[in-house]
Amino acid sequence: MPNSGFFITLYDIDTLNLYLDRGIYSFLMPYNKGIIGPRSNHYPALADYSCGREGTHVFFFMKRKIVYGGQLEGSKHYGAYYLNGTYFPIGKTANAPLVWDESKRTIYDATDMPGIFTRRVQDDKKERCQPYLIRFSDTLGLRGQTISSDDLYFELGSYPYPLPSNAIQNMSFCTLTPGEVDILLGLMEKSRENIFKGTKETIQLEGDPIPFKPEYGLSKGEDATTESHLETSVLANPDLLPPILRPKEDWTLCRQIPISPFKPSQMDRADITYYSDDKIREGTIPNTIIELKYRDSGKAEVEQLVRYGKWLQKIVPDELDKISLYLYAPSFKRNSDSYIPREFKANIKLVSFEQKAKRLEDF
Repeated sequence: MPNSGFFITLYDIDTLNLYLDRGIYSFLMPYNKGIIGPRSNHYPALADYSCGREGTHVFFFMKRKIVYGGQLEGSKHYGAYYLNGTYFPIGKTANAPLVWDESKRTIYDATDMPGIFTRRVQDDKKERCQPYLIRFSDTLGLRGQTISSDDLYFELGSYPYPLPSNAIQNMSFCTLTPGEVDILLGLMEKSRENIFKGTKETIQLEGDPIPFKPEYGLSKGEDATTESHLETSVLANPDLLPPILRPKEDWTLCRQIPISPFKPSQMDRADITYYSDDKIREGTIPNTIIELKYRDSGKAEVEQLVRYGKWLQKIVPDELDKISLYLYAPSFKRNSDSYIPREFKANIKLVSFEQKAKRLEDF
């Protein structure tokens, strides 16, 4: 199983117990008549799901507690998530049935459309749905095992750089590095507290959800409508990438990972990162960093990778040779590679959409 994890924020114990009992989690998304605009958070949210593979660990974060859920069920090769209804493009392509509907819960108000509901909060009439699901079960005997969030953050204090779980502010979901997963599992195994109490909710999975398959997504990266659409698509189906950029099956996939010193805001985050068995700093630093660009790239985009390189050189100078940084874009402006300093020539590579395997041997 990959040494990867999801960190999911919840706000009430009833919802937590429902998800633990049913082995299901689904992120609430605005419905907006199924339209995904260029500024929509739809694809960034789906990109998190797309990092998961069979065995990915699920942790819930609620009120200064961290609770273990289980391990993902689904594909080893592609994004391990499921489609729930036809309100958005992938579900519509797959003609996916609606199998999970929380609109009957007392915290929501149902609409006349199945699976579409509003929150029972004053002045909040925005329609929401749950077009994607992750499913998990527990083979470790840790479901509901609970630790104080301080236990994790005390451990992370020994690392002089931000990690996803301590840079989650204003986010409800993030992927975890292998190092964070190792720490969390160790703490869970020692914990004497279990928060799972079962549920009285009547919501059930009604039928078998359709898993994501590559044929439901893009056939080529060039067809992406936004950068976040491209990110989502290649994480769920790495076959869209050139061979040099594809992860091996047992690698951990993460997204939006801080490659930056601690800052009050606007920390630099890498689009896609891979973690291999050749761990750097106990698996808290990626072996591969991929920065995706939707449009032709040049000096500014190359300099972004150079900033990553300078920070990594400062914190892991003895292991910099284990790290590869790629800029993946449709094409590059003339002399773009001239902006890569000599000290990073071995680390930073520019890869265009059109490059074929036979040309990658130059790397």
